[in-house]
Amino acid sequence: MIRVCLFLFLLMLIAPQCAAAQATRLPLNDYFSETWNTRSGLPHNSINSIVQTKDGYIWIATWEGLARFNGREFKLFTRSEITGLPDSGLRSLVPQADGSLYISGARGGISHLRKGHWSAQKNASAMVNHVLKTSDNKIWLALEGDGVAYRDENEEDKSVLINLSAYRLVEDGEGVIWAGTSDGLYQIKNKVAKLITPKSGLPTGPIYTLFMSQEGQLIVAGEKGAWRYVSNRFVSIDEQLDGIAISSVLQDNHNALWFGTINKGVFRLSELGLERLDSDAGLPANRILSLLQDRENSIWIGTNGGVHRLREAPFSAWTKKRGLSGDYVRTVLPHSDGSVWIGSSTGLNRILGDKVESISLANKGDPLSILSLAEDQHGHVWIGTYTSGLMRVIDGKIYPVKSRDNGLSSNEVRALLFDKQQRLWVGTATGLSRIDPDGTTLQYTTKQGLPGEFIIALALDGLGNVWAGTGVGAAMFNNVLGQFKEQAFPKQFNAQYAFGFYAQNDLMWMATDRGLVRFNIVTGDIAILGREQGLPVDKLFQLVAQGDSFWLSSNRGILEVKQQQVNELLDNPQTSKNKRLQYQLYDEGDGMLSAQANGGSNPAAAFHQDGSIWFATAHGVSTVMPERLKKAAQISLPTVIESLYVDGKSTPLAFDGKDIILPPGASRLSFNYAGLSFIMPQRLNFQTKLLGYNDTWVNRQQLTITEYTNLAPGKYTFIVRAGYPNGQWQNNSKSITFVIQSYFWQKLSFKVMLFLALVILSFALYKYRLYHFKKIEKELTLRVIQQTKDLQQQADAFAHQATHDQLTDLPNRRAFDTWLADNFSDFKQQSLPLAIAIMDIDHFKRINDGWSHIIGDRVICVVAHLLSECSEVDTSQIARWGGEEFTLFFPNKTAQQAALVCEELRMKIANYDLSNIASDLTVTVSFGVADSLTVNDYDRLLAQADQALYQAKNHGRNRVEVNNS
Repeated sequence: MIRVCLFLFLLMLIAPQCAAAQATRLPLNDYFSETWNTRSGLPHNSINSIVQTKDGYIWIATWEGLARFNGREFKLFTRSEITGLPDSGLRSLVPQADGSLYISGARGGISHLRKGHWSAQKNASAMVNHVLKTSDNKIWLALEGDGVAYRDENEEDKSVLINLSAYRLVEDGEGVIWAGTSDGLYQIKNKVAKLITPKSGLPTGPIYTLFMSQEGQLIVAGEKGAWRYVSNRFVSIDEQLDGIAISSVLQDNHNALWFGTINKGVFRLSELGLERLDSDAGLPANRILSLLQDRENSIWIGTNGGVHRLREAPFSAWTKKRGLSGDYVRTVLPHSDGSVWIGSSTGLNRILGDKVESISLANKGDPLSILSLAEDQHGHVWIGTYTSGLMRVIDGKIYPVKSRDNGLSSNEVRALLFDKQQRLWVGTATGLSRIDPDGTTLQYTTKQGLPGEFIIALALDGLGNVWAGTGVGAAMFNNVLGQFKEQAFPKQFNAQYAFGFYAQNDLMWMATDRGLVRFNIVTGDIAILGREQGLPVDKLFQLVAQGDSFWLSSNRGILEVKQQQVNELLDNPQTSKNKRLQYQLYDEGDGMLSAQANGGSNPAAAFHQDGSIWFATAHGVSTVMPERLKKAAQISLPTVIESLYVDGKSTPLAFDGKDIILPPGASRLSFNYAGLSFIMPQRLNFQTKLLGYNDTWVNRQQLTITEYTNLAPGKYTFIVRAGYPNGQWQNNSKSITFVIQSYFWQKLSFKVMLFLALVILSFALYKYRLYHFKKIEKELTLRVIQQTKDLQQQADAFAHQATHDQLTDLPNRRAFDTWLADNFSDFKQQSLPLAIAIMDIDHFKRINDGWSHIIGDRVICVVAHLLSECSEVDTSQIARWGGEEFTLFFPNKTAQQAALVCEELRMKIANYDLSNIASDLTVTVSFGVADSLTVNDYDRLLAQADQALYQAKNHGRNRVEVNNS
């Protein structure tokens, strides 16, 4: 019992995975396909080889050169770019595990592309159909007309097979080489070739291609079909392929086998059986030359009419081709039993798994145009039609319920809804009807509060209220009042049509003809998301919430937006003015057969319990699996830097990690880059940063070029990374480092030298100015000293003039009075004698009158000189008292002692020869002497000396008189 339970438990775990795997496997004719040819940029339509290298690029070999595809555009390489090719005609491409690529050409040329560098290999003797690098590091060549040869590095080719055409080579796990040739299949061991004969199960005939499966099994295909190598025998893969000429083989990630044929297109052998895709189903040609499955699981088919790609697009479509009654779908209804009901303009279908069932009228009649669908609590499906009113499905047949003849206001039924009381609300073109469980029918028009009578949408909110959408607004039914309360759109919204509703807690979202309206049922707050916030369209039909996204249908495709951002924009309209809505718009390029989603009927889009979302469109019903999109966004996304242009000129990139050296003055740098996704290349987002300029990522959105201008000389690193829309940034950044060289005046050494020179010059200027200022200061100081000295001299001169006689240069009366005043009291206090004498030149007036005043002045000078000589001997002080009078000051002498000196002077003057002044000229003098012994002040002393002089004059002159009083 335990084992049974465990088995059932494991079965439950495995079954959904198997179902999911089955769900991802589309019929061959229902893959989304695209074609590229010479009008798309290819150099030639014959696609001889198509491969994907480790870096993510798709490479295509044609007869007119090599093309590299990045998802957006083809870059062409011809003989002029590829070293070692004598002709642009290319036959095969062989990618290696190290990321390099071997390219072989029509004239035997072989080139090896490794890390951006082309290196020429030695030319082969004929066209190279295939190159194989074996585990022992030897190069094997499949040659057209020259068989099979191998070469060591830089050695001559050594033939193993000759005189035949070899098409393909493969090495098995035991090191055995298998060769497909025009003569059949050869097995090569130890460089010895052995032809495989029909005894092993392989018929005679050319073998065009070989393939080693994921399980290590050899698959061969050629002129008569395809075989597996099992237990040393070849077994036909499928009898339906017997006799079909097969040129290429591929095993995909689901282990399905793909076969490209010479003239019958492509076959796929999978759990769905053997399917065929040919030119009638969209292939550009039936001759298949190459096959590839890329890392995103898309299938690439190389034909002689271009490249064709098959992929499981984000959206898949159900159309009349897959069993629907019609392509113009108006409504979709996911049922509780897991099926999906599809209403189109020509009938009703039920899809369960991969089977489509048509639901017809119980009574035969014209096909119904279905506008609306609803499921009741018992799982029964109700139908609203365009011309036949309300109908119901019973036991797989459609039966009429109500029409204009028995209770409906119109036969055009665009919306159906069962409320919580299981009352059926029927929205028509002329009003709203409610059918109660007891069969009672009530009618609602504008008189009961509807804003309009053209009903196009019905919904229940979180509180159980019924909402009706019309062509002039929306309304909510009030159960108490039994009528609708209009919810008018504010005038500034400029919205009228309410095409669809989505209830979310206390919110009711409305898809309108001016955007998405959010209404809070509790508070009454209303806001709109429109073009002003970044919505690319005005008219929205239906909203479906899944995970953290809102999916919105429109006439231009399906919009995916993040719920959080929508609410942020509506909650903060002022602060969000500078923010734009981020969205993804899916259309024909994503698998939709028509970007025109339909509205005006309900439900026009719906969420299925398996996680898919279904949309009614003008060409079938489109379905998307959001989880598949999220997984697609997790696929490794290589980022490549393709080119660098400096001032408009292409600059080679460094693939060896070395820095790119750019010349001085490089002013405009343009970086071209790509994200190597081939599913959604136009929607990839990019971020860049330039280390050395800015260290933060800058969003470039879908731009694949970034420019920088006027960068300063220095070292920079440009980094770019790519991301899928709405996906996390992968660790796929690519970078290149470049150095902009400097002019000599921009170099650091020059700047340092210039700085040092400026410092030295500044210092020299400083020192010079300092020297100059010091010199000026010194000159000023000297000048000040000189001026001070001059002033002092001038002051001294003035002082001298003030105290000296100008004629004799002897002290004048002022000086003598000062001496006498300064010394008299001192001598008196010390009881020391102090004598003075007043001298007068006798009869001086006669000299002036008899000889002249000049002679008189000369006589005064001679007398002054003789007096001065006397003062030098006995330390007496001499002064000119005025005119012809002189005073003598004798310290420490009494009058008698002073009189002795005066007597000597009298005699000396009287005897002095004045003949040199004037002939017959003689001079005598008279002295009056007094001392301090008998006086108490110097004025009295002067008076006594003056009296003594007076006595000398009275006594005949030429004598000395002493005052003895």
